[in-house]
Amino acid sequence: MALHVVVSWDISASGERWTTLNESLRGALQPYAWVRPLSTFYIVPIQSEYERTRIQDALVARAKAVSETVHILISPVMVGGQYMGYLPNDMWAKISERTG
Repeated sequence: MALHVVVSWDISASGERWTTLNESLRGALQPYAWVRPLSTFYIVPIQSEYERTRIQDALVARAKAVSETVHILISPVMVGGQYMGYLPNDMWAKISERTG
């Protein structure tokens, strides 16, 4: 069964600095085949709870390394499920690929 987590963050900066910090945080997800249906909301397929911990550790380290406030939220590991909402049609297929 496919495992996944949801990761989201909020950055207390604006403009170029927000972009730089956002790219840094997104870099922690680089090894994974994530999909981003909303600005800073990522659905990330993982293989185990250990990978969730690795993602959390990488994100928290990046947040602690800057003077701006960065809040991060990571869901528990989830199996399957069905997301609902209002998104472009092609996004639903991308979400299903990662949560199926």
